[in-house]
Amino acid sequence: MDTWILEMVRVRCKRRIAACAILLAAVALFGAYQQRYVRNFLLGPYDLGGAELDAIGEVTVAPEYFARVTGLKVIDTEIQEFTTNERNGVETSRSVSAGFYALDMGDRFLICKSASGPGTNYVGALAPLPAEFTAQFFDTPEMQSIRDRFYPYFLDDESFRLPGYIAIALFLILAFFLVKISRSALKHLKNPSTHPVCQRVQQWGDSFAIAFAAQREVDTPRFKGRNGWMVTDQYLVRSTFFSFNLLRISDLLWAYKKVTKHSVNFIPTGKTYESILYCHGGEVTIRSKEKISDGILEYLSQRTPWAFLGFSEELEVHFKKNRAAFCEAVEQSRQELTRQGRQAPTAG
Repeated sequence: MDTWILEMVRVRCKRRIAACAILLAAVALFGAYQQRYVRNFLLGPYDLGGAELDAIGEVTVAPEYFARVTGLKVIDTEIQEFTTNERNGVETSRSVSAGFYALDMGDRFLICKSASGPGTNYVGALAPLPAEFTAQFFDTPEMQSIRDRFYPYFLDDESFRLPGYIAIALFLILAFFLVKISRSALKHLKNPSTHPVCQRVQQWGDSFAIAFAAQREVDTPRFKGRNGWMVTDQYLVRSTFFSFNLLRISDLLWAYKKVTKHSVNFIPTGKTYESILYCHGGEVTIRSKEKISDGILEYLSQRTPWAFLGFSEELEVHFKKNRAAFCEAVEQSRQELTRQGRQAPTAG
């Protein structure tokens, strides 16, 4: 018979596996939608001459648009593209990033945009002529009269495959993490007892009694954060769509309130409050209103008088550099309070 904790673990594992499958399916659909680019990425660039260029109707749907073209001669249109840098709305520098050149393909001219200067050979993607270029280049009656001698599209020699290489790298990274997450979730789904939460609970004692108590307390928590964490009588519980965690309040080592101030252009816009809790078995960050954060720390001070409360740089250094000694100091404090008869009050 599954306990409430085991059921929570199973549900989250199923959700993670389903989310990974949906995300992979979405990536596959996107790849299928981009099959035109994929085909040109793999098989291009295609050698296109005047006849092949003449046969192109709508360039945006042309099956072969990653092209290698060779012309008879090139003419500088003297139209350039600039890159400008600004600071606080004021231009600080300007540089030429590319030029537009008319490549003679025999009967017609193909406009080529290139950062490397004029030439008779270009490799790049075919695309509709930019409206800004068209307005500037065909701005006289003479140019309008010979407009039909220019193809209605141009070639941009920026790296065609670079976006593909980036997409492949991102896909491999995504696939790695999705496979890792899916394998872990599948393992815990088949055997929830291998999940870190379940293994932790098994060390506490009677798993059925603990699960029953935790489920009952979750229904009426003392405090609720904005990020799924709840503080109950005895436990710290996180329950979100994809994650589940459970820690004992009695295992608290150190707790403090963290305040973050926010501003836009040096104008204060507000503060956020977090209760930072370090326990045997894990760390907890509870985002909440200031009043709730103060209430959490006050409650913890009553339940775990042996734990360190409040922040100091000395405590932070001690905790990070020698956590074993930090934990030992907390345990000694617990034993001393126990000898003095100062057990934590019973929840109620």
